[in-house]
Amino acid sequence: MTAGRGRRTARGRAFLSLLLPLSGVVGTVAAGAAVLCGAMVPQQLAAQEATVLSLDDALERAVEFNPNYRRTINNLELSDIGHQQAWGAYLPRLNVSSSTGVGLNRQLIAFDEFGNPVENPVTEWRTTSSTRQSVNASLTLFQWGARSRDMEVQRALARSREATVTSQSRTLRADVIRAYRAAQNQAALLAVEASLLDSRQLDLETTQRMFELAGASRVDVLTAELEVQRQEQLIREAEGRLDQALLRLRTVVGDPDLTSFQVSELLPEAFDPSSLNPEALASVAFSSNPTLVEQEASLEVRRAEAQSARRSHWPGLTISFSANQSTFGDQMGAFAEPFPDRSRSGSAGFGITIPVFEGFTNKARIVQSEVALVNQEETLREARMIVDEEVQSRLIAVETAHQSYVITVTSREIAQERLRLGREQFRLGSRTFAELQQDIDAASQAERAVINQLFALEQALANLEEIVGEELR
Repeated sequence: MTAGRGRRTARGRAFLSLLLPLSGVVGTVAAGAAVLCGAMVPQQLAAQEATVLSLDDALERAVEFNPNYRRTINNLELSDIGHQQAWGAYLPRLNVSSSTGVGLNRQLIAFDEFGNPVENPVTEWRTTSSTRQSVNASLTLFQWGARSRDMEVQRALARSREATVTSQSRTLRADVIRAYRAAQNQAALLAVEASLLDSRQLDLETTQRMFELAGASRVDVLTAELEVQRQEQLIREAEGRLDQALLRLRTVVGDPDLTSFQVSELLPEAFDPSSLNPEALASVAFSSNPTLVEQEASLEVRRAEAQSARRSHWPGLTISFSANQSTFGDQMGAFAEPFPDRSRSGSAGFGITIPVFEGFTNKARIVQSEVALVNQEETLREARMIVDEEVQSRLIAVETAHQSYVITVTSREIAQERLRLGREQFRLGSRTFAELQQDIDAASQAERAVINQLFALEQALANLEEIVGEELR
């Protein structure tokens, strides 16, 4: 078990030199202790050599491989064809058709001059053939503004798709940052637990020597051994949480080639939000927030529909044209004739549709479209208030997280000083081993709190950047 533990803990300690000072927690760590590498890969990938995945690299890979983001990008192709389809409503409709065929007929029964059926003296098969070609065209000159409404709808849908891409891009960036920071958080906590294990083992050795010199009791030795066992269990739990965080990061990135990796050892600096202006953040969010862009596009669609409904009493105008030619013949002479010219015809027409009375349908359509327009204006106003609330709320979360981080740093300094004094008193015999363990636990908890609060601040900052749409660091 000792050899296995050594292999596990030797995989992850370079965070130790980058973390906020741990001297109060680890005491005098052995000079030859192995340094943890930045983060461990999942257990099933541990045999492979892990590469360092930076945050920028993770973001680039996510843009290229994240399935949800790729689906959103693919939907942009629908905008061009939708725009072409809306323009097509202004163009004439043209249909060209061609048909050819062969007919077979055999009559075994004929009719005499009185209409009575008699046996047909001619019972041979008769073959006929025909070919027909036609061209039909029509053009709608006016349709109550329905075509212009469709154009507005397609433009609004295009803006909505672009806004969805922007929204998904922001969400993806925030998700990657949150997953990456979560993995760094767990790796940093693992480094703390591993360093604390070294401290526990050193305390065990110190207690054993003091027991030999009658400076400690057998209970103190057993307590130290239990603390070592408990710390080994905490390390195994920290390893499991790190494995889960790395798996989550790999899923968010979506790169199938991303197998064995570790996160960067460089921890982020604590972000100070004192320079952020709430009004400026809200203004930036209003100008680029995807939800507002979608609602504004929907408002334009409602305006177009209302204008179209008001024109529903106007007449509709259509012109049409058709030309036909065909040929017929015995046997196979007219089959697949390329230019059938024995019979030709053509026509042209002009149509007007005047909606005189349609059972109050047009009036209902006008009222419904105007109500929908007013409701959409209210929806847009509500969306603006929600965005403003989100910006303010997330900014408060960042400020609160920063204040909590400052407090935890101060608490850690106090806990470290308390542990330093407690170790001196223990060596002098004025403090029991149980009291010393309480000091160690308090210092380790303070160190964990600093790390957790640092990454809680990072999470809050990622949430704020997601709604604002800009990097704030």
